[in-house]
Amino acid sequence: MKIKQKRVVLATIAANLLIVMGAACTPQPSTPQDSDLESEAELSPAENGAPEPAASANLQTFDETANSVPITAQYPNTMEVASSSSDEGLGVFFNFKPQGTALDGARLQVFLPAGGTSTADLIPLVTGANGLLASNGWTLEEGQSNAALSAYPWVEQVFDFSADRQQAGHVLVGEAAGQAVQVILLYPTAVADDYWPAAKTILDSLNFEPSLLPIEASTEGS
Repeated sequence: MKIKQKRVVLATIAANLLIVMGAACTPQPSTPQDSDLESEAELSPAENGAPEPAASANLQTFDETANSVPITAQYPNTMEVASSSSDEGLGVFFNFKPQGTALDGARLQVFLPAGGTSTADLIPLVTGANGLLASNGWTLEEGQSNAALSAYPWVEQVFDFSADRQQAGHVLVGEAAGQAVQVILLYPTAVADDYWPAAKTILDSLNFEPSLLPIEASTEGS
């Protein structure tokens, strides 16, 4: 059964994506090139393996599989993570701990829609007239290439976008173990160099537990 298209199909995600900032709108930022992501490691995402011991000491592990959350990942100790579920699906939110800097507005969010949604179903809910990009006022930046982001085995398509207040980001859509996956990366362009190492840590370690997939449409809100 497919999820019905709504103004914002990912209600939980959209609510968490509304960033209240008092600054006036500034010209649209440019999205980062592949080198911004690749510069952190020479190996491809699937080949990076375990982090160095020194780096491991600063990493935390998100694992709520015991609570039927089918996502695990490592993340730096400068971030915090929370999960939430509804009838529409399940989301995991990685946010930077408040420091009074531009990084406070950066985040990475993983969403697994419920009800047997496929990648083909998910794309119009991202790019459509009432989809995720339009509902958040983000501008799709076509014609860009992100080979580094596309290299993750579950990623089928990457949508680059720009936003007001010198922000940029990407929406990654694909499938893992028969489950549609959407990941949103959002960051102020002024702190892209600080954002990408953290985002790469999460993406490189992001795993989906097949025994807990796919997400059923009757997932109980928490």
